Amino acid sequence: MKTFKIPVSWEASGFVKIEANSLEEAVEIFDEKEDEISLPLDSEYIDGSFKRSEDWEFIAMCNNSKD
Repeated sequence: MKTFKIPVSWEASGFVKIEANSLEEAVEIFDEKEDEISLPLDSEYIDGSFKRSEDWEFIAMCNNSKD
């Protein structure tokens, strides 16, 4: 029997801390620097969010490699 790699995704929620002078400024800082902010270390899985990729081309590509 063969083994195949099926790409999956899921969602989690958590909190990040932003230093700012107001809540509005904190939201602006987050929006401007979203790519630079680390994921929360303490997070929770969002029920029902686990799913496989719908992209069959991507699924096939994941299974064309030798790993």
